[in-house]
Amino acid sequence: MNQAISETRPLIEGIQSIVGADYCLTDERDRDFYSTDLSFREREIAEAVVQPQSTDELSSVVSLAHQAGFNVVPRGGGMSYTSGYTPAKDRTILIDMRRMNHILEINEEDMYVTVECGCTWKELYEALSEKGLRTPYFGPLSGKYATIGGALSQNSLFMGSGVHHTVAESALGLRVVLANGDVLQTGSGAHRHSNPFYRHFGPDVTGMFTADTGAYGIKAVATLRLVQAPKSTAYMSFRFETLAECLEAQVEIARLSICSECYGFDPYYNDGFEKQGITFEEGVSIVGKVARKGGLKGLGKAAKLAMAGKTFLNGVPYSLHMTFDGLNDVVTNEHQEIAAEICLRHGGTEMVNSIPTVFRAEPFGGVRTVLLGSEGELWIPVHGFFPLSRAVEAGATTERFFEENRELMEKHNIRTSYLTCFSGAEFVIEPSFYWHDELGEFRLSLIEEEFAEKWKDIPADLETRKVVLELREKLATLFDELGACHLQIGKYYDYQGMITNEPLKGMLKGIKTMVDPEGKMNPGCLGLE
Repeated sequence: MNQAISETRPLIEGIQSIVGADYCLTDERDRDFYSTDLSFREREIAEAVVQPQSTDELSSVVSLAHQAGFNVVPRGGGMSYTSGYTPAKDRTILIDMRRMNHILEINEEDMYVTVECGCTWKELYEALSEKGLRTPYFGPLSGKYATIGGALSQNSLFMGSGVHHTVAESALGLRVVLANGDVLQTGSGAHRHSNPFYRHFGPDVTGMFTADTGAYGIKAVATLRLVQAPKSTAYMSFRFETLAECLEAQVEIARLSICSECYGFDPYYNDGFEKQGITFEEGVSIVGKVARKGGLKGLGKAAKLAMAGKTFLNGVPYSLHMTFDGLNDVVTNEHQEIAAEICLRHGGTEMVNSIPTVFRAEPFGGVRTVLLGSEGELWIPVHGFFPLSRAVEAGATTERFFEENRELMEKHNIRTSYLTCFSGAEFVIEPSFYWHDELGEFRLSLIEEEFAEKWKDIPADLETRKVVLELREKLATLFDELGACHLQIGKYYDYQGMITNEPLKGMLKGIKTMVDPEGKMNPGCLGLE
């Protein structure tokens, strides 16, 4: 045990008496591993990594750390790229939540599920699928690893977000462990004679702990809404020649709330999927379903789509992919037909729907294709969350920024891409940078063994990494100047700097002081100490 640990031996021994010695990690390699995220930002290394198995254990550990004057930081599945869980100060205990993964109640009558926040989205999705149920938002692409609590802290979006918005909109109540170890229950779960069916039991206290990136407390248990799993799901993909055309179609579809997911890829993303074996072919993947709508109208539209589909589609510039859910085929076909008309009107050409079909067939597969480029390049994104009216402008700003920095990026062999999607009536663009650099133990642990072996010896490139991080910072600033909000704020985005309303700043800091008077709960997140 090193000197830093030996100086805190009484605390470590106290924690071990609560969770067991096997679940209080003090080895330097373990502490470094769990203190690392995907951001390359400066950080401290936790004094210990604790893995509680229940709310009682979690509360006791946090209380003990509080009494010893230590900081506490919660960690979920480890997918953060904004320093969401990396320690900002020394004397930090990091809480790995993943042993708290139990589904406590599936209430089919009142349509809610109560689950411990270390459960992954994959685990929850599979358990609910057996009963023909689903949460409205049902996970990020990294849901094999990403946890319920991590997504609620970061306000994640993707699966189901086109209709049901971000994960925060699905939350009914939370059980939160505060900085001193007290356990706070929000929503109607706090009602003396009720159950957790209702979020707005008085003021929306649940909302204070969503999107807080763990600054206000550790989410131990969450109650989420349930919906019936769709009986019918349809898929559709379109190709566009320009980003503007693709975004115009995407925004118009977003305003109709007909797509569970609707996301767009740029040429680099499309090329990467081709290299990974998901091909874009010429074809007319939805003609049959549109024609089944019946009558001359259905046949006429089918013919129109068939003609549009006879274009050779190798080298797809921009692609838009849609998933439609409904309780029957009539609903999904109708929504599919409406979206097809919009895409055609904006210059789109229909193509085989490989991407949305693959994503839904295995919604929570491995994360290699998310975390790395097709040839082992590192990946780091930045994003902006905009009103729909600024989608085209945000896209143009992104393209212009990449063009202005093209010479610098070519010098360092930096590649770029961007994903676009929407969450209800909000637009998201997520540009990413790719470059060859050392993957490191954390990334290698998240990919298949054959690829880890193939890419484990890629050398570090600190010079290029520095350029990438500077470009990322500049693009984030451009988005902020365009009015962007952010998910996954962590310690990266300048949340406090973007707020002009002083009473709001005062309220945020006042709540922090009330629930964490000594500033020991994930200090630095949301710009709060």
